[in-house]
Amino acid sequence: MRKKKPAEHVNHERWLVSYADFITLLFAFFTTLYAISTVDAQKMGRMVMSMRASFDSTMFPPGSDRVMLMQGAGAAATMSPKEASAQKGRDSREAMTQALKDMKASFGTKGDMSKGDTGKNLGSLKRNVESLVGKSALGTTVRTRMDKRGLIITLGEGGFFDSGSDELKPEGRVLLDAIATGLAGADNHIRVEGHTDNVPIRNSHFPSNWELSTSRATKIVAYLISNFGFAPNRLSAEGYSEYRPIATNDTDEGRARNRRIDMVVLNPQFAQLEP
Repeated sequence: MRKKKPAEHVNHERWLVSYADFITLLFAFFTTLYAISTVDAQKMGRMVMSMRASFDSTMFPPGSDRVMLMQGAGAAATMSPKEASAQKGRDSREAMTQALKDMKASFGTKGDMSKGDTGKNLGSLKRNVESLVGKSALGTTVRTRMDKRGLIITLGEGGFFDSGSDELKPEGRVLLDAIATGLAGADNHIRVEGHTDNVPIRNSHFPSNWELSTSRATKIVAYLISNFGFAPNRLSAEGYSEYRPIATNDTDEGRARNRRIDMVVLNPQFAQLEP
């Protein structure tokens, strides 16, 4: 005779599993709220750089003649590579502008960087820039130092421009984005100075090193204004040609150091001397 199976015991505590899941989700939710309520300038800067890299990434393989963009709920439209690139640029600029506004508001809650203990505040800017640029570029492509004028950020020609050109290289744009992000929130005047070595240049674009050095400085200023919303009245561009060397022009290494752009974040007292 087959034995009857005993009746299964009803578990009246299964609700505890769902309750525990609910409590875990609540904990994660409020932890996230707390995390985003505290703004850290360097973390925000890294987030901005990550965002910029995401917008600039190649979404479709090279050679694709059309790019698909989703619009609305399931509808699709096609854009040419040129149109897609323009749209991506607009999206990137809007995202960066908003992020920089948020960063500036965060800095504003901590005090005006152009007032008070200027040396300390410019030192904070220096650390921000160095953190965002990264160790691999510091000392080679980008150098920072302090002097009586303020914070000087030196951009080596090799990382930003081709020889005899005033067009920013793609890798130079990435570094310039990091530098601009590190300077967000400061109201100091920034003077961009172009420098060359003493090797003469004469081509269809630049009759001499004067024009080349000035044009490079102007391109940096225009980039800061158009891509990061820097106020034009706190920027200036100057070209010094070969006449402000920081090393000898008798060696290749010295000439390479002299071919540079100096972004000078001025102390308030020096900013007052600007016309």
